[in-house]
Amino acid sequence: MKLQVHGSYIGHTGYNHHTRDFLRRLEKYCKIRIRNFSIGNSWTSMSETPHDGEPYITDQDKRILYQQTLWTEKPHRSDFKMYQSDDKEFIHDVDLVLSETNHHYFYDSYDKPKIAYNVWESTLQPEGFFNQIMTYDEMWVPSKWQREVTIAQGFDPERIKVVPEGVDDKTFYPEEIQPWGLYEDGRFKYILFGRWDYRKSIKEIIETFLKTFDKSEPIDLIVSIDNPFGSEIDGMNSTEERLKFYGLEDDRIKIIHFPSREEYVKYLKTGHVFLSCARSEGWNLPLIEAMASGTPSIYSECSAQMEFAEGKGHPVRIVGEKPAIANNYGRFTMSELVGNYYEPDFDHLSKVMRDVYENYNEYKQKALIESKDIRDKFNWEEIGKIGYETLQEFYKKVNDPSYQKPIRKNTININFIDGPKVEVLGDEEIEYLIEFFDNDVLVHSSIIKNNMWTTCGRKYFTNWTIKINGEIYHKFDATGKRVLISFDSKSIGDTIAWAPYAVEFAKKHNCKVILSTFHNEWFRGVTEYNDIDFIRPGDQVGCYAHYRIGWFRGENNNWNKFEMYPNQVNLIPLQQTATDILGLEFKELNYGLSFNKNERPVKSKYVVFAPQSTAGCKEWSYDNWSTLSKMFREMDYKVIILSSSEYKISQTQNIFGKPWDVVVNYLYHADVFVGLGSGLSWMNWALGKHTYMINGFTEDGHEFSTNITKISNNLCIKCWNDPVFSFDASDWHWCPVYRGTERQHICQKSITPLQVFNSIKV
Repeated sequence: MKLQVHGSYIGHTGYNHHTRDFLRRLEKYCKIRIRNFSIGNSWTSMSETPHDGEPYITDQDKRILYQQTLWTEKPHRSDFKMYQSDDKEFIHDVDLVLSETNHHYFYDSYDKPKIAYNVWESTLQPEGFFNQIMTYDEMWVPSKWQREVTIAQGFDPERIKVVPEGVDDKTFYPEEIQPWGLYEDGRFKYILFGRWDYRKSIKEIIETFLKTFDKSEPIDLIVSIDNPFGSEIDGMNSTEERLKFYGLEDDRIKIIHFPSREEYVKYLKTGHVFLSCARSEGWNLPLIEAMASGTPSIYSECSAQMEFAEGKGHPVRIVGEKPAIANNYGRFTMSELVGNYYEPDFDHLSKVMRDVYENYNEYKQKALIESKDIRDKFNWEEIGKIGYETLQEFYKKVNDPSYQKPIRKNTININFIDGPKVEVLGDEEIEYLIEFFDNDVLVHSSIIKNNMWTTCGRKYFTNWTIKINGEIYHKFDATGKRVLISFDSKSIGDTIAWAPYAVEFAKKHNCKVILSTFHNEWFRGVTEYNDIDFIRPGDQVGCYAHYRIGWFRGENNNWNKFEMYPNQVNLIPLQQTATDILGLEFKELNYGLSFNKNERPVKSKYVVFAPQSTAGCKEWSYDNWSTLSKMFREMDYKVIILSSSEYKISQTQNIFGKPWDVVVNYLYHADVFVGLGSGLSWMNWALGKHTYMINGFTEDGHEFSTNITKISNNLCIKCWNDPVFSFDASDWHWCPVYRGTERQHICQKSITPLQVFNSIKV
């Protein structure tokens, strides 16, 4: 039998180890070649031998590696041959895709009978992915638990098989190792390996350890819990920073960072107790490796790990299930968290931890006996045989003349990502009339068939009702679902103005909001945003709905793109842009900003000027700022200028090009702030400080209406908010009434330094 596998062979993740160890054993029984997706630490560029620098590469691996998939220009990929050999140029019999949920390989086209081999953690697969694997002739999963939940979701029981993962019994076995490193002090050691993640209950495990054992007891917890993606998720860059943030700093917690493979093996074998209590596991490789090493192990009594751990070790009770979307820290944003996780009884975990410590010698002997059973049943040699036997059965089945390929019944998928969308997937030739209603008003309709989709041009929030063939099929309901809100603008003012309404949307719809801004660090740590997940612009996330917040231009470059928002954006307050698009009642909101409150940077009283903006129509002349500076200095104020580039005024201090926290600290401690209708005025307001704004070009209330003194002469038409004229960001001299004349920007030029100074209460 000839097998072509599509997966990630190179690297150090659990999937990499699974793929490599499984195929190395399976190759004893059939010819294998792999189309590989991943690269390792030694990667430099594509060549005929691109992975020779990986320390684990063997001649067998080079025999298996066939093609390397590389992005040419997203979303396009190409496959390049490597380790070329005539022996690999065969016509294969079966395609096997071994990869994580939603991987690109699952969606590629394959001509041969195909098997999807997947490891997943929650009780449901994302709907789109589940529909895709329904097109496969067979699915392999590593545990009876995953088979059961997949069948419960609707997969044909006859087409799903259990092919377990395994353990390297040549590496993980009981072994006497002399005390070394952190073990030399003779204290009792619990060991915790796994990235900082809600699913793995890392925070709760550490909390339970600190609650269970008194500082007077000679017990430590060794943790290797770095999350390489952590800073993208919670804005924190290290385990130390996370422990401090959650109040978990303690001398008994011994942190190790990304140990080598050799160190990892030694830690497992010399630790007294392996500690795990995940909300769900697709397999739990560290747990089986610890148990194979004869280390007493604690684990939660749930999910796929029960395949090898049941009846062994020290299970922790489960008290129930919770939606996986309840995840509130350390989340992987690339995964669509549908279905449920299990909730461990952390009080029971405490009792189990105490019991294992107090009866350690007895439990160590028990672990040594269980180690042999684990290694006998789950060594990779045995798993390779199981894989081959399952593959033989599959090959016989699909080549039987009576075999019928799976036919997908049509499924209807609905989401509200950039507008309402209805998609029909399946093999049944049926016609559907799709109608989109705003309450009782028909907005759009179309007729589609299977493997087609339709949408409506309106992108802003609407309480949609969708009818299919005349019957109500779906009403918008975000309860308990994930909703992405993304800001199209990088500007300071827009970001600060719109962010509070992500919180309001989450409250109104009882949903999980994922917020994408260019300045996530401004909001992480503010109490009101604790339930909001932040992602970077461009990051992919599965969601029920997606709303883009911004000022979008329509015909003739005007603010009339009414499929994006219901009201012309320049005619309403800036914050109302967000409430209009999100379907919220408008009220001015300020939830503040997150920053480190450092010492006052200037001991004497001082005023901050923010003289720069992003448009000529907002600017106030240099001479005016210079005169105003002199007035303040005569009142014994020190003048601080905050700017993006050097802005010199005599006898002032210019702060430019400084980090975010430095800028905010100057604003926070300032006695007076004077700015324009631009970002630093919004930042000052967000800090709860009074803002003196030199602004003659917008209507009162367009920015914010609280804690502000707006200084204007009302000499012109308030061009920014004019229904006819649209600001041209490419024209610094934009002035729709007086451009090119002496009165150009008269709205700003007419405001005098004395007028500004007399408006300020000093």
